[in-house]
Amino acid sequence: SGRSIRATADHRLRAFAGWRHVRDLTTGDRLAIARRLPEPKSITEWPSERVGLLGQLIGDGNYIKGAPMRYTTSSEENSRFVAAAAINEFGAKVTRYLEVGNWHQLLISGNGNRWHPAGVNAWLRDLGIFGQRSYQKRVPCDAFRLANKQLAILLRHLWATDGSISVHKGGGGHSVYYATNSIGLAGDVAALLLRFDIVTRTVRVEEAGYLPGYQVHVSGTEAQRRFIELIGTFGPRVEPAAAVMAATAGIVPNTNVDTIPREVFALVRGRMRDREITTREMARLRGTSHSGNGHFTFSPSRPHLATYAVLLEDSALMGLATNDLFWDEVIDVVADGEQLVYDLTVPDTSCWLADGIVSHNSGALEQDADIVIMLWRDREETPAGAPRLINGSVAKNRNGPTGGFQLLFESEQAKFFSKASDEGGPPA
Repeated sequence: SGRSIRATADHRLRAFAGWRHVRDLTTGDRLAIARRLPEPKSITEWPSERVGLLGQLIGDGNYIKGAPMRYTTSSEENSRFVAAAAINEFGAKVTRYLEVGNWHQLLISGNGNRWHPAGVNAWLRDLGIFGQRSYQKRVPCDAFRLANKQLAILLRHLWATDGSISVHKGGGGHSVYYATNSIGLAGDVAALLLRFDIVTRTVRVEEAGYLPGYQVHVSGTEAQRRFIELIGTFGPRVEPAAAVMAATAGIVPNTNVDTIPREVFALVRGRMRDREITTREMARLRGTSHSGNGHFTFSPSRPHLATYAVLLEDSALMGLATNDLFWDEVIDVVADGEQLVYDLTVPDTSCWLADGIVSHNSGALEQDADIVIMLWRDREETPAGAPRLINGSVAKNRNGPTGGFQLLFESEQAKFFSKASDEGGPPA
């Protein structure tokens, strides 16, 4: 899918048979990534024109520091929308300048200055994206809190800029993708599309003399139709989208991507043995010809696995056929140097997502160590020359007690000392 993760050799990622250390992974292994993401429980709502304007500006806007805010396009529909949205939402002044060929620029002014930003300038600053060059562009964090219906507006207008939708008349699959030279923006687009149950594939494109480019592809008839139906299109993408829908009408999807690792057939055959069903009998139940072990040598699609789940009346198999995991394929695992790392543990859950990849809720330091001691210092001013009070906690001890304590740190000697009891007597 083009996703990547930088992790220690001991870090664990989710494989079909369980958690696997990164050091044990090889090319061709399959790992779990998110197949869909839910809408946030607490959503943000913006005016629809503002959402669309953000998508247009991220795609074709120029909002770097020290330069006039500009929007460049060859689309009259996009141009009219941006001008109207900037005026209606922010009271901006929009001036059109003709450029070479069909391209023109809109100068968006009325944005204050560096000391007193206003209008669109102030809004982009509040969102944390003002000043980003093309290779730095991101979807702001606040936009991820939008409801799906507004995310569709954002993506629709983003696609109207640097997106592509086209029909391949010579056969083969049709194209739906978004192009950018910001790897961060490519990741953001892929993450947002998961809100619509669309798993994408990101391809790096290189051309001499240019920055690397990234194309976020929506592949397969089912996903492409889903994109057009749920997200919709705007401006220059409306007509080609209608052509894709017409070209794919009546086509029965046959995925070879969203499949379950072939190891699942070990579970299927185990359930068959439990029910004393032979491979020949199973073939008869499924209405297919008998080919012995040939039925179990590939990675089945979800509908294919679901037929076994129904015939075997097995809820666990049905769960595997319908869950929210997509089984991605490892392309490469390479050493990436040495760097100071920290053990990240997320509260109240057994795993979390890193670029959509299901990652173990580590805590490995705590799990492997015999003793875990936490040290910290409260935010308070220590008089010059006075020992610093350090708080401590024995959080884990396989061979003794746990609990809190306090120490004094003498920086000149680089030593810790026990703190005397407040009631007198020996040190605590």
